[in-house]
Amino acid sequence: MRRHFRALAALSLSVSMAGPVAGQEPAPSSQGKPPDSPDRPKMELSLEDAVKRALENNPDIAVAKFDPETSAESVRAARGYYDPLATSTLSRSSAENPQTNFFTGGQTVTSKTTVWNFGVNQNLPTGANLNLSFNNNKADSNSFFNTFNPTFTSNLNLSLTQPLLRNFRTDGGRTQIRIAKKNREISDQQFRQTVINTVAGAKSLYYNLLYAIDNLGAARKSLDLAKKLMNENEIRVKVGTMAPLDIVQARSEVASREEGVIVAEAALFDAEDALKRALYLPEGRETWDLRMIPTDKPTADAVPVDVEAAIRTAFEKRTDVVVARKGLERADISLNYYRNQSLPQVDLVAGYGGAGVGGTQLRDTDGNLLPVPIPGGYGDATSQVFGRDFPSWRVGFSVSYAILNRSAKAQAAQARIAKDQAQASFRRLQLDVAVEIRAAGRAVVTNFKRVASTRAARVLAAERLDAEQKKFEAGMTTNFLVTQAQRDLTLAEVAELRAILDYRISVTTYERVQEAGVGGGGGFATIG
Repeated sequence: MRRHFRALAALSLSVSMAGPVAGQEPAPSSQGKPPDSPDRPKMELSLEDAVKRALENNPDIAVAKFDPETSAESVRAARGYYDPLATSTLSRSSAENPQTNFFTGGQTVTSKTTVWNFGVNQNLPTGANLNLSFNNNKADSNSFFNTFNPTFTSNLNLSLTQPLLRNFRTDGGRTQIRIAKKNREISDQQFRQTVINTVAGAKSLYYNLLYAIDNLGAARKSLDLAKKLMNENEIRVKVGTMAPLDIVQARSEVASREEGVIVAEAALFDAEDALKRALYLPEGRETWDLRMIPTDKPTADAVPVDVEAAIRTAFEKRTDVVVARKGLERADISLNYYRNQSLPQVDLVAGYGGAGVGGTQLRDTDGNLLPVPIPGGYGDATSQVFGRDFPSWRVGFSVSYAILNRSAKAQAAQARIAKDQAQASFRRLQLDVAVEIRAAGRAVVTNFKRVASTRAARVLAAERLDAEQKKFEAGMTTNFLVTQAQRDLTLAEVAELRAILDYRISVTTYERVQEAGVGGGGGFATIG
């Protein structure tokens, strides 16, 4: 009698601690509805649609897409170094000066001057500088000694400065353009990297949602099996073929598996929210209540893995490798520039010009006052300029060199160190990429084997459960062994689902690591 009392007490205590029993529904989720509630609005989504939405709405892409445009404008700005520079000067002045000596030309000399000068300055791709100036002047004066009044003077001058050592092969303008082009190429690769990583991230989250849905299905299937066993045990207790104490374990198992369903529902909500965030759906309660239904069921078919070919592909096309390679090229451009700046400054200097003068002539060439002034004007001056009546020219060399030249040598040394550092970083990156691809390829192979292994384990677990149930019905086994077989089947199903998820993600990762790294980098550089 005492033994029966203890059994009933244990049964009562177990039921009170187990929580929900047969006929009760699992506790509602934090959202108030289960993930697959028919009351939730639905959104069917294929893998392709998920990737497309992620690319269209991702703010990182929205920000990154401006970088190539900015870099293109930087190239155009650098090319502005070769834009012709037009100059002009227009002025008018007047001055009155008292007589200081006999040659002043009067007691009070009044001079009025009008200036109109024009010029063009052009930097050439050879490092040369070409300057063309056309200067004009009109002077009115009451000085007694003036030969012309008003006097028009014109000068046309063309000068060329061509570096022969420093700034010959490269200079600041050409170096800046080359670096700007490299920066533009780097920004293109960084944008491509953002796109590739966004696609891989969207795929992984889509696969995670598929796993969460299947995992919830497995948890509910396990719960149904536990409930079925509990109901069968209750019937056996009623007919007297089973002791009341034997039902405690079945009810405890139901409660435990109800908890597994609740956890799986929460995981599904988390997977949905993560995918919604990646797709950047409109903010609002309607979005968070939306039920995401994946329409694609990617299989776990074998994907060929050629690690050596993948490494070669990555060394050629992977974004961070390409960025690092272009960084090396950029460092080489800077090194060539600073080496050139350490050379002596030797310039070829050449110039040609013409002059002319015109106006109303008051005196002859001997300084004698003409009885009748000879009229003239600005046209006389310009005709003499372009008629080459008074030409001038010059050719020479300009040489300069800093005796110690420490500043230029130090800058060249710094550029060489920067290049050596970039080369060392590039070699380290190649090693890291090779290791990463080998690991990604190995993960694909390993996870594919896991899929096959866990699938076989799941099939065997299902066969074992079927055998245990038949033996239980025949009274040849215990309730504990049936429950254990159910647990083993649930674990095997979840393990298979996990292996399939890991395999899908590892394939996505294997494809991504051949095309893009996870980080940015590359930076931008200019030459001051």
